Amino acid sequence: MTKMDNNTLFFGNYIDADLKLIDLQDYLKDINKFIKRKKRYKEKKFKDSILKDVALRMFSEAFSSILFKSVLISTWVFMESEFKGYCNAMQRAMDVDLRYSDLTGSAIDRFRKYTLKVLKLDLRLEDENWENLKAINEIRNSLIHGVVEKKPLIDKFSKCNKLPGLLSGELITLDENNLTVIIMMCRLFLERIYTVALETFPGQYGPKNKA
Repeated sequence: MTKMDNNTLFFGNYIDADLKLIDLQDYLKDINKFIKRKKRYKEKKFKDSILKDVALRMFSEAFSSILFKSVLISTWVFMESEFKGYCNAMQRAMDVDLRYSDLTGSAIDRFRKYTLKVLKLDLRLEDENWENLKAINEIRNSLIHGVVEKKPLIDKFSKCNKLPGLLSGELITLDENNLTVIIMMCRLFLERIYTVALETFPGQYGPKNKA
């Protein structure tokens, strides 16, 4: 069997990754439509009931938040998988001894160390890009553990990206708007790193025809 050249490999990996994030965007839209439909149903069901406000609040705080949280967590689990897959593919392509798994720290920290210091790639990313990814990771951690440990990081992320409803005190609130922004950030981040991969291994596919 003929070995796939690195240019084709990274092009295929990028297309696969971007399509998965697009699927998550579509899933988010479907969830939002479902929530709106269920809310209208409950408003009609409890129209003349003294329990109307309670029922709607419980639906919003419990059921809706669970669905939105699942999108954020799924997005970040996917990104961590991409960090590992990208580094492993680069390790083989560049014939580097040190592995991504040999490093310690969070997934985003290991990815940054491995690509910049081990592989010495010029990803042309600003500190803001890295901070955004760290904030998304911290939002995920906060949802999993139920505690907002790095509030200033999330607060800065919220303000810089004009997401005023994301953080209120110790409460993180996700909705279609801020999740759309977060998923798009992830798509742009992957576009950047795979552009560098295609430039590193030139061939049939390049930055201008990768999508």
